[in-house]
Amino acid sequence: MFRSLFVLFIILLSGCSALNLTPTEEVDTALNQRPWQQQQAMILAAERWRLKGKIGIRTATDNSSASLYWQQLQQHYEIELTGPLGQGGARIEGNGAGITIDVAGEKPIWAPSPELLMEQTLGWQFPVRELLYWVKGVPAPGTPFELSLSQELPEKITQNNWQINYLRFTEQSGYQLPGKLTINRDDLRITIVAKEWQILH
Repeated sequence: MFRSLFVLFIILLSGCSALNLTPTEEVDTALNQRPWQQQQAMILAAERWRLKGKIGIRTATDNSSASLYWQQLQQHYEIELTGPLGQGGARIEGNGAGITIDVAGEKPIWAPSPELLMEQTLGWQFPVRELLYWVKGVPAPGTPFELSLSQELPEKITQNNWQINYLRFTEQSGYQLPGKLTINRDDLRITIVAKEWQILH
């Protein structure tokens, strides 16, 4: 089962200030690269990690942002959103058995899956399962995709009618991980800026 970040972020949007994100930024190809197949296998095997950074969501009518902390321990995940969005903070915790959102000053919300939570709350779906792979720089397994590489690193992934663009990579413990990426479809644009990656062993 996968863990949702953006489902909950969209649900909690409430007049947040914009995150200043540069729309055009070149992929950093100065890092020493290993062959793509080897890199992909390493990333898929990495199921324990932490990510700190920022997340921004832009729609036709809104532009919002928050600071992001995401810890993934195989199926168990903890996500914290702070800053203009949080209004005191939001904590998301879950695993294959369900997901809980705890917003400061409000009653916790539980659902058996992030997909069901989004469907019930918003009436539409986001590919939350694929997000776990996209944020690490690899296509999600099990569905067709198109992949463009630059210096043995993904430059663009197109999958399930979503376009993921990788604008910057960073090296951490031998892994090449996205430093900045955007996820686009229609009028929705999600940007993640990773300030710190940590692979846990």
